[in-house]
Amino acid sequence: MTALETLVEPLLKIDWDDTDAVEAVAEEALKAVAADGRILREALAALAERPDLQALCEHPDPQGTADLGQQLDKVVLYADPDSGVRVRLHAFWPGYYDLPHNHRWTFASLVMRGRFRHRIYGDQGPDDAPLPVPLLPLHVRHEEPGNVYALHHRMLHALIAEPGTVSLVVRGPAAKDRSFLVRESDGARVWHVGASNESSQQLARKRMSPARLAELTELFGTWGLLG
Repeated sequence: MTALETLVEPLLKIDWDDTDAVEAVAEEALKAVAADGRILREALAALAERPDLQALCEHPDPQGTADLGQQLDKVVLYADPDSGVRVRLHAFWPGYYDLPHNHRWTFASLVMRGRFRHRIYGDQGPDDAPLPVPLLPLHVRHEEPGNVYALHHRMLHALIAEPGTVSLVVRGPAAKDRSFLVRESDGARVWHVGASNESSQQLARKRMSPARLAELTELFGTWGLLG
């Protein structure tokens, strides 16, 4: 068992609807990984022999939805097929912003580098419930290096990230088949589905190339994230 697998193991056994438990257990694991660059270095190196994980890594889709500024790379370091738990590195680039959105799963995140402005809109009820217009954040905060937060899958939030921000994320099992973001122009929902419900063309457009993964690994090393 690798060091990352050992640290993630307690997360396979928790109730991912219990956000307090997610935050407590995930904080310990995320901070342990962030404090020891060798763990990330070994996990990134192991991807060369893990085509299953490489297939889950994502690079921004140039043909994606026009009203999104999601310049974000996602590197999947760990995925448990039984529980659905995954560990990812997120790297944010110039022009990144979120529209208000929820997720299909509860997650916890630790900022490793950079910072972002975090707007939290709260639990707006069932996914088909009417949304307030305009949709205004109920809480705004800045996430700095070392900050850890956990967010339930019902919560709506949005990020505006500094270029070069990197976060370490652990997500739980999918709690629903789709999530949504709220379009700025008219407040309408735009629905997103999981990879299992996407076409092969959609998956291919956002799949990260080995060359991009190597480039990111070099950057993470230059930034001192790999020990």
